Parts: sequence; C-alpha cells; structure tokens
Amino acid sequence: MYAGIKTDTGSTPTKTAPLKSKTGEIITDQGKQLDRWVEHYLELYATQNVVTGATLDTLPSLPVMEELDSSPSAEELGNAINCFSCGKASGKSWFPSEVLKSGKLALLQQLHELLCLCWEKSHIPQDMRDANTVTLYKNKDDHIDCNNYHGFSLLGIVGKVFARVVLPRLQSLASRVYTESQCGFRAGLSTVDRISLRQLQAK
Repeated sequence: MYAGIKTDTGSTPTKTAPLKSKTGEIITDQGKQLDRWVEHYLELYATQNVVTGATLDTLPSLPVMEELDSSPSAEELGNAINCFSCGKASGKSWFPSEVLKSGKLALLQQLHELLCLCWEKSHIPQDMRDANTVTLYKNKDDHIDCNNYHGFSLLGIVGKVFARVVLPRLQSLASRVYTESQCGFRAGLSTVDRISLRQLQAK
C-alpha cells in the first residue's frame, strides 16, 4: 500500500533545517551543516575515557567465559543472516539484505571465512566499519541544536552480519553484569514497566 502511495505522490523533497554552530551562529548552507554534524559527532564519539587501575580494582571479578572468544561458527552466521528483515536500509554499501538472504547458500562459506579471519586477526576492514549516520529530531527543545537529535549509524550489510554474530555473545555477558533494575537494552525486559511501577509508587 505504502509503495503505491509513494509511486502516485512522487518522492518527497529533501529539506534541511537550519543548525546552530558551537558559537551560536545560524548555519543555513548545506555544506556547512554537514561540517557541523561531523564536528558534533567527532566530539561525541571520539573522546576517550580515562579509567584508572584503582577504579578497575574495585569491580568484582567474574569467571572467564572462554566460549565468547571462539571463532564464529557457520551456524551462528546462518542464524545472523536469517534475522535480517527485508526492505530495510542497506547502509553505505547499497547492498540490500534481500540479496544476501537469497544467495545465502552460495555466499555462506566465503563470508564465514572472512569473519573468522577478522576474528583471528582482531581487525575489521574499514569498509565493514564505515556507516552512514542518519539524524532524527527528538521532538523536544531547540531543533537547531545538534544535541537534540538522535544519531543512527547504518552499517553496510557485511558489517551488520558481523555485528549480528557478536550481539548474542554480548547479551549473554550483559545478563551477568547488569543489575536486576537495568531494563534498557535487555531482552524480555521493558523500561515502560519500570516507569509505570514508579508512577504507581508515587500515587
């Protein structure tokens, strides 16, 4: 239905809202707006946190989970590919997930060898790490302030596969690290339930 509506109405023209520079100046030029976004995300993600050894010593030690260090299996890779939905953004590579799912049997061995090589060398090629960043306004506060936007990184399809293989391993570790009160980003738990409970307590 939505595809038919889009065909009848045509594509929606792309519009860019003005942005505010760090010094408070209004930026309307699209090229300078892109430069501002680059500046914003470099400041947001490129800052390295310094953790002292004394701080690490205060954390409880957990048993080593050696299985998390094993190379990805072909079964894990196949499950990761099956998890992809059709019709989603393809990211920088412009290689849709439909192609990967359709050619799964032909590509599985080569892709598995690539991921295992990355795992053993502890190095991921830059093409697999590069992503297109899309911003979405939070619908609150000043819309010209970069801090009031969510940033979403759209990886290429091969990078997504690698991330999807790693995700269950991280989730198994997170379940041992997070406290019971931590609901965000955990399977089967919802922050909405916690918020509702807090509101009931307030009443």
